[in-house]
Amino acid sequence: MYSWKKNFLSISSLCLILFSVNLPVQAKPSPASIKTFERAKKELSKDWYAFYRIVDRIARANGYDQRPWRSMVVPMYDIYAFATDVNLIAMYDGIIDQLNGDSSALACIVAHEMGHHKKRHIAISQVKKAELVAKIQKEAEIEVLGEKRAATTEATVTGIGGDVVQRTIGGSLGNTLGGLLGGQSKRRVRKAQKRINAIVEKKNRELEQRIAAQSREHEFEADEIGYLASVRAGFEPEGCLRAMEVIARTPGAEFDTTHPAAPKRIQALKALIKKYPPQTLKREGEARIAKSQALTYSLSRDKNSLRINSVRGGSAGDDIENMFDK
Repeated sequence: MYSWKKNFLSISSLCLILFSVNLPVQAKPSPASIKTFERAKKELSKDWYAFYRIVDRIARANGYDQRPWRSMVVPMYDIYAFATDVNLIAMYDGIIDQLNGDSSALACIVAHEMGHHKKRHIAISQVKKAELVAKIQKEAEIEVLGEKRAATTEATVTGIGGDVVQRTIGGSLGNTLGGLLGGQSKRRVRKAQKRINAIVEKKNRELEQRIAAQSREHEFEADEIGYLASVRAGFEPEGCLRAMEVIARTPGAEFDTTHPAAPKRIQALKALIKKYPPQTLKREGEARIAKSQALTYSLSRDKNSLRINSVRGGSAGDDIENMFDK
């Protein structure tokens, strides 16, 4: 009896140890980090303070802290956020208002936009579209150019010929024949130009459809990064679902546009939660955060956005002092 109890206790103790090892360890901020956070809370507006804390955790937990990030608030009540320029994350008043009080949902949106930057979605799409539009115009002109040039030449020749006919034959018959010759050639010129316009319009429409399809792929990629990065930073995985539920209530969100339909995105996020267990992601992020200090912050040079500095800080002078004077 004693032996059975002893073995049972040993097995229970072993299970408890193994279970404890699997639990995520919450890394406590260092005194220096706490001091930075306290100063930020006093100096920054509520929105910027929230962005600072979110970007700081996501950047440090995912190794995104090698370059600075910028965040700004767009004073329009719209359920929208976007990534643009160089590492700029813009959030509209509407999405902030709807997600206020839910830092995990807001963090997923921020991490989603950071994902667009990490994948270089913006730079690729802009350059690609400009190149393709120019190519479409050129190909359409080449396709119809020979016919248009022939029609233009004919218009000139028949125009002169029409004048000769009118002068030679004279009278109403001469005027009629000359007008017919000139009118036919001009119609060919107009027809050729219409063909160019039609080809360009059709191919531009097809281009927009391809770009929209590519954009939807990018959104799914950014959704995945948003989930992974925000959960690594310690935020709730359900935050991404709550953020998407807000987006799903906006008009037209149930349809595929440049963004996938919201129900499809919600379904994909649920699959990600099953595929990538939150506890594993949190442990990865906590290990990174434990080895780093809170990132510093400053007002960006444009004076309209908050700059969350990289691990090197926000001043070249400070960096020189750290390298040579200490």
